[in-house]
Amino acid sequence: MCIFSLIFLLGNSSAESPESWPEIKKMENGRYVFGGVTIDKKKRVIEFSAVSNQNNGLIEYGIVNEGGKIHESLFRTQVRPQIIHASLLLLKEKPFKDYFEDLHNGRFHDNNYINHAFGVEIVWENNGTRMEKNIRELYSNQEKKDRYIKQGVFLFTGSRMIQKTFMAEHTGSILAVYIDQDALFNSTEYDSNNDDVWIARKSEMPPLEIAVTCVFSLPKKLH
Repeated sequence: MCIFSLIFLLGNSSAESPESWPEIKKMENGRYVFGGVTIDKKKRVIEFSAVSNQNNGLIEYGIVNEGGKIHESLFRTQVRPQIIHASLLLLKEKPFKDYFEDLHNGRFHDNNYINHAFGVEIVWENNGTRMEKNIRELYSNQEKKDRYIKQGVFLFTGSRMIQKTFMAEHTGSILAVYIDQDALFNSTEYDSNNDDVWIARKSEMPPLEIAVTCVFSLPKKLH
């Protein structure tokens, strides 16, 4: 898919010319690199670098761009939200647009969500040892500290467009723990519409300012 096609699929959301977008570089084994995102077409995985940003206190986000609400996020990244969005379009993944309509109509806990949920793993090194944890292990609901699930939590919801502005790019919101229509990914978990309950789990988080890799596994294709 060319850059012109990506801009069309994003709804002409960028005022940038196609020439200003980063080049899509082909690697071996069906992998590509695009603006800091590694795209694996065979495994249906994307990954990008980030930094451990917060390991205690209230949070609203799992991942934001460094220009976003970093004081409320576990991790921050230099990668642009629009590049992440475009990378998923390259893998022919479409945003789950029904989610916010479900919220509005009171169908918040639709069991079908798990069929569209992404796996989100955080990988880092600790004294030469590879550490890998589901992002859901890195924070908790302080009112239900020991009740959390690891599967079927995050949906690719895309982002709102306001006056031809792709809002995730404007706000830096990538993966939201507390529901945010501007974020690329949103949680389907109970209490995700409550901004006063989600806290970082310091015992599980990597140390502050440690480099990590965020690995997003796309949902399995339904036949």
